[in-house]
Amino acid sequence: MKLPNGFGTVYRLQGNRRRPYVVKKTIQGKQKALGYFATFDEAMAHLVDHNRNPALLSPSMTTFSEVYTLWKAKHFPELRSESARISYRNSYRHCSRLHSMKFVDIRLPHLDMVIDDVRAAGCGYPTQKKVRCLLEQLYKYAAKYDLITRDYARYLDIDKPKKIHIKKPFTVRQRNKLWRGIDDMPYEVKHVLMLLYSGCRVGEYRHIKKTDVKIKRRFFIVRHSKTDAGAGRFVPIPKKLLPWYEEAMNSPGEYICCRADGTRHSYDSFRRSIFDPVMQHFHLNHTPHECRHTLASMLDSADTNRTVTKLILGHSLEGITERVYTHKSIHELLKAIDHVCT
Repeated sequence: MKLPNGFGTVYRLQGNRRRPYVVKKTIQGKQKALGYFATFDEAMAHLVDHNRNPALLSPSMTTFSEVYTLWKAKHFPELRSESARISYRNSYRHCSRLHSMKFVDIRLPHLDMVIDDVRAAGCGYPTQKKVRCLLEQLYKYAAKYDLITRDYARYLDIDKPKKIHIKKPFTVRQRNKLWRGIDDMPYEVKHVLMLLYSGCRVGEYRHIKKTDVKIKRRFFIVRHSKTDAGAGRFVPIPKKLLPWYEEAMNSPGEYICCRADGTRHSYDSFRRSIFDPVMQHFHLNHTPHECRHTLASMLDSADTNRTVTKLILGHSLEGITERVYTHKSIHELLKAIDHVCT
């Protein structure tokens, strides 16, 4: 993609290199290499950071695609998850009718036509919301560099959300049904219960590495999370489930929950091979995220300390007392989880 004049360039070098992407810019009449990077996004982020002068962007010439590329180079490295990057890329593809347009020439009817395209493709509120979110981000970036005088994204209307499934926790009877039916499908039911009593988001659970599981101290560390509060937290392992974690540690693969070939589960493969078969076998109607709701409900019913609950679930702490002066030990977390998992 052609960047603004004088901005510089990023391209991939030939051969098998550890850092194949080079950043170059013409300085005093000669093209100079500014650095070498492993990915295009890293290289573009470096080029954008090097060009701090907004005057390099011409309001009358800069296209929608150019604004997206420059915004992506700054924003993508800050995102925690690859799924968020994929979501933005997909949203950008939905905006194909805008790609070659000068950003300053885009008006609200053009944005409305993008949403119409999304609707015509059979996509509902969730996808429309993501596209609108991308447009809001791009307009914010464009305003920062004086490429626009009016933010049309703020006036963009999308379909109203439809409540398809009301999330509800597993009942006591349903949990007991899983415990009694472990022998029916041991591997699958154990992982569903491990997910339930961990309180993890399914994305966090799929990313738990064996190196982050501390069997003797009975906790594991969440490294991959969608929030800052969730990342790096210690999650207690119930004493009743400890033998299952030991089994998982001795299974093939790098993660405690893997595919048959030892690779990490995707969300779809986790549902298809583990969660959904359990729901069908026991005639239950739940989603993986309702496991997290279930533990939150159980801790609340047990009158667990509010800060302990937040630490286990990875919720952000509020107020000076919770964030600074309250230091809960792993022993208190273990005490709380053992109380609800008996």
